[in-house]
Amino acid sequence: MSFVNTTPEQVGISSKQVLRYLKRLEDAKFPIHSLIMARGDQIFAEYYWKPFHKDYCHRMYSQTKSFVGIAIGELAKRGKLSLDDKIIEYFPDKLPETVHPFWKEQTIRHMLTMHTCTDGGTWFVPSCTDRLKTYFASEPRRYPGTVFCYDSSGSFVLGALVERLTGKTFLDYLREICLDEIGFSKEAYVLYCPGGEAWADSALLCKPRDMALFCRLLGNGGKWNGKQLLDPDNVREATSKQVDNNYFGVNTFKSLGYGHQIWMSDDGAFAFQGMHGQHTIYHPKSDILITVTGSYAESYAQMICEHIYRGFFEDIAFTADTLPLDTTDYDELCAYTADLSLFALSGETHSDWEQELNGVVFKAEPNGPQITEFSFAFDNDGGVFRYENAQGKKALRFGRCRNEFQPFPQTGYSKETGNTPCEGHTYHCAVSAVWRQPNKLALYVQAIDEYFGSLEMEFAFNGDYVVVNMIHTAEAFFTEYCGQFTAKKM
Repeated sequence: MSFVNTTPEQVGISSKQVLRYLKRLEDAKFPIHSLIMARGDQIFAEYYWKPFHKDYCHRMYSQTKSFVGIAIGELAKRGKLSLDDKIIEYFPDKLPETVHPFWKEQTIRHMLTMHTCTDGGTWFVPSCTDRLKTYFASEPRRYPGTVFCYDSSGSFVLGALVERLTGKTFLDYLREICLDEIGFSKEAYVLYCPGGEAWADSALLCKPRDMALFCRLLGNGGKWNGKQLLDPDNVREATSKQVDNNYFGVNTFKSLGYGHQIWMSDDGAFAFQGMHGQHTIYHPKSDILITVTGSYAESYAQMICEHIYRGFFEDIAFTADTLPLDTTDYDELCAYTADLSLFALSGETHSDWEQELNGVVFKAEPNGPQITEFSFAFDNDGGVFRYENAQGKKALRFGRCRNEFQPFPQTGYSKETGNTPCEGHTYHCAVSAVWRQPNKLALYVQAIDEYFGSLEMEFAFNGDYVVVNMIHTAEAFFTEYCGQFTAKKM
C-alpha cells in the first residue's frame, strides 16, 4: 500500500467542497503551511503554502506524543514492560533523596492517559540540565490516576523510557518495527534535551506525508499491505477513549476523551494535536484523514479543529464512492491552489505618517525588551526596522502586506538541543507589515525553522511620541521581545 494522488471526485467528494473548505481556512487568516486530505490510500488534496513544500521536515510539536504512546504500547505488548508498572522503578538514578508517596503510585498507564500526579514544572530555564531529575523532583499536585491534566513532561519521560529499554530513540525504535515499512521518510529526525534524551514530547520533525502515513497505519489497525506491523490491541487501545477529559460538560476538541497520547473526536475519530497548528485527524466513518501544519497562536487551536471537523466532515454527503468530474469546479480548485503562499498581514500598505517617520530616531524609555532606540526606513516594497538592544544594533526588513524572508536578527537561540543557547545561531523568519490605522504600524514576524513561533509588534504614533507593544507566541524564544513602552523623537 502507498498513497496515490487523485481528484476529489474520484473518492466521492466534489472539488467545489474542497475549494469551499480552503477558502474558509484562508478567510479565517490561519497561517497554514500544508494540508493533506486522503480517503483510503488516495490523496485527493495536497497543498503547500510557499516557502513550504512536500519535502520540508516540519516541526510537529505535540503530535510527537502520539508516536511515543504507540512505542510504549508496543513494548508492553511485546513483554518489555507492563502498563501498570510504577514509573519510578525505571529511573532510580533520577529520583530525589526523599520520594513523595504519590510518586510511588504513578504508573505508566497513568502517564499514557495524562493522569499523573504532576504537571512536571518547566524545563525552559537555564538551570535545568537534566529534565528527568527535574520531573521527578517536582512537587506532586494530586493523587495519580484520578484527574486528567495535560502533562507534557510526562510524555518526555515515556520517550526516555523507550530509550532505556531499547537503546534507541522512540523514532528509531518505531522505524525498526513499522515506520520504514510504510515509507516514513529517512530525513525525519528529532531534537534533543540537555540531558541527551530525545525531546519526545514535542520535537519530531518530519514531512507532512509522514504524518498521513502514520495516521493511515493506525486507521488500518496497525496493518500495512496485509502485514500486521503493530499489535492490533495496542492500536485499538491507543486510538479509543480510555479516560474522560471533560471538566465542565462543554464539548470542545480537547474534551471528547483521551486514549494513549491520542485525542478523541466525534464519530469515533481520533487525532494527534500539536502546538502552533499541527493537527492530524482520522475519521473512520468516511475513512478520511486530514493532516495540517501551520504556526499560529494556541488560542486558534479550537478554531482550526472546528474548521477541520465541522468545516469539512459535517459538510460532506458521502453518498457515492465516486462522482463525475466537473471540469469547471476542478479547474477552479487547481487555479486557486496553484500559487499558495505563507500568510501575511493585509490592509493598508501606506500612510502619510511615513514621510514624518522616515529616518527619524526614537529614544526609548527603559523597557523589558531593552530596546534603547529605533527608527524606520520606508521604500516602495516595504522598509527596515532598525533598533538597538542588549545585543547591539539590529535590522529587520518587512514587506508591505507581503513577507520578507530573512534570518531574525536576535542570535543565540537553541538549535539541535532545546533550552541550550547556540552562539551566533538565529531562526529564519518571514516579516510583513500593515498600517492598521493612519498612525498605527503593525509588524508580524513568523519564525519558520526547527522552532516555530510568532512575534507581533505595534507602533502607535502621536506627535513626538510612539507607544510600542510587543507580544510573542513562542516556546522559549522571542522572550526578549515582550512588553509595552514609550519612545520619543530624538
